[in-house]
Amino acid sequence: MARCWVRRVFTLCPALAIYFLVSCSASYNSGIVYTRKQLIDLNKPAVLRGVRLEIPKELRKRRRGCRAGVKRREKKRKYRPYLPSITMGNVRSLMNKVDELAVLTRSQKEYRECSLMCFTETWLHDHIHDSNVTITGFQTVRADRSRYESGKRKGGGLALLVNNRWCHPNHISVKEQLCCPDTELIAVSLRPYYMPREFSHAIVLVVYIPPSADAKRACDVIYTVTAKMQTDYPNAFIAISGDFNHATLSSTLCTFKQFVNCRTREDKILDLLYVNVKEAYSSTPLPPLGKSDHNLVHLRPLYKPLIQQQLVITRQ
Repeated sequence: MARCWVRRVFTLCPALAIYFLVSCSASYNSGIVYTRKQLIDLNKPAVLRGVRLEIPKELRKRRRGCRAGVKRREKKRKYRPYLPSITMGNVRSLMNKVDELAVLTRSQKEYRECSLMCFTETWLHDHIHDSNVTITGFQTVRADRSRYESGKRKGGGLALLVNNRWCHPNHISVKEQLCCPDTELIAVSLRPYYMPREFSHAIVLVVYIPPSADAKRACDVIYTVTAKMQTDYPNAFIAISGDFNHATLSSTLCTFKQFVNCRTREDKILDLLYVNVKEAYSSTPLPPLGKSDHNLVHLRPLYKPLIQQQLVITRQ
């Protein structure tokens, strides 16, 4: 019985092998055939280039913590600094440099994120409309030289460009404007979107003292206007910017500190910034605007609000 079973197995194995080979060859000859287009379609990515998948909000990766550092804090608050960032200088005619200034505000963040631009010697007059010296995103406040009050026909003039992202145009008002043979001055009151609690608002004075002016009389005029502003607005942040030439306010305004430490014309520091706050700014030189013989100066705020200067009190 066993021998008979073994003989059947050996006789069936070759038949099974032949059947398997025939079925495999038949399936190979009649296999699925793909066209070139179908193969290319199979290789296409699931997501097209340039198409961004919409990830549900609950599945998005959350960034925990934040980086420290002064530059990181400035980038986070670039349009809401504690004190206004200022770019200042003597431009020697602003009309022929508006296009260059517009390009700088679009390409360089020192100009684009700047809160205020204070320019002296704009050489503007009544026949030049405000639209010709206005840059997109900035509000222009100007004080042209008066021929009758100054006794001079050409030169002079002041301009203050206010960033609309820092202060709304409706919150800008001119408090004082003077023009005399010894000095040109404009005082502008600003109420920005944000300011530390210790300051009610900001008052910026743009000043130009000609080389031929009497320095003592020019300083007396600036002191009179500044004292009036301090009396009317005791909690205001006050900054005095301009081209002082041979004059200085160190002995006239003892409570103000000067923050421009870089050369503005050749080896001299003629463009100065006085502020009624200590440790407020750090100065950085910038290239001249056009063919002006004065370098521009960018002042970056370093001030910390009083609430951040106070020590943290813990209960024991």
